[in-house]
Amino acid sequence: MAAYLLRRTGLLLLSLALAAALLFLVLRVLGNPVYALISVGATEEDIAAAAARLGVDRPIGEQFVEYIQQLVTLDLGTSFTNQLSVGDEIARRLNVTLPLTLISFALSVLIAIPVGFIAAWRSRTWYGTAFSAATQLGGAIPVFWVGILLITVFALQNRFLPAGGFPRSDWADPADALRSLTLPVLTIAIVAGSDLARYVRSATLDVLGQVYLRTARATGQSFGGAIWRHGVRNGIVPVISILAIQLSTTFVGAVIVENVFGLPGLGDMLLTAIRERDFPSVQGVVLFSTVLVLGLGFAADVTQRIIDPRLRTTLSGNRRAGSRRAAVSA
Repeated sequence: MAAYLLRRTGLLLLSLALAAALLFLVLRVLGNPVYALISVGATEEDIAAAAARLGVDRPIGEQFVEYIQQLVTLDLGTSFTNQLSVGDEIARRLNVTLPLTLISFALSVLIAIPVGFIAAWRSRTWYGTAFSAATQLGGAIPVFWVGILLITVFALQNRFLPAGGFPRSDWADPADALRSLTLPVLTIAIVAGSDLARYVRSATLDVLGQVYLRTARATGQSFGGAIWRHGVRNGIVPVISILAIQLSTTFVGAVIVENVFGLPGLGDMLLTAIRERDFPSVQGVVLFSTVLVLGLGFAADVTQRIIDPRLRTTLSGNRRAGSRRAAVSA
């Protein structure tokens, strides 16, 4: 297990380094940020002065070395447009994006587990089929369309909830802040819960068809007891990986939904930075998202091997088999 953790950590760091380098190079190919910041009618001297002030007039190799040095010290740089620290701005925007992501994910799990289980357990009944069809439909609808539909019904027609925006006082009034997040949370949870329910249904169908579950039932265990003792532990292993992917997807979905509802989160920061060619801000937001997605994948892989001893046995068996093959070849 220690060797696996070491190898997996090395792979994670290599992936992050490649992502950071690729992001830097792609942004430099897209164009010179100076032309997005100068005013109309600027002279050649003004353009040269702006380039020198931003540091983009230097050779690209020199800029890349400085970029890597900043990342090593966890410094995401300074915004071209407002001269604020990108790391501080991301932390401030997370006050909106992080609660939106976590609440939406928790609600989607609460929806998906019972719906997916019933859709599998009662797959031959009309309501099992209805649940399955509802998850197919919910997963096929674009998230922005669900947001527009909820705004139309609950904000414009019935005026139950605000159509968008976030309190200027941030979380000083939690009830007001949560009220602003209600429709965005429902938007993400409906789509993400439908996707997750389909995975839960597939995992449950797989467990229900296993021999060990029929054997447990043959020994006199109740259906609920057999599922709890044998089915949950075996079925949860593939679902853990799906949960990690789903949490990453929920985070990306939150960035999109923020723009539908006008929320001042990371999505708003990213789109504004792209429009203004603010390289440090774009790099900061995309790199933060990449770290989050890769970190969740790492945590899911390790958790799966802790829960399921067969994965550790498989790794050990493969290593021993490899050693035997090497000995035979020698």
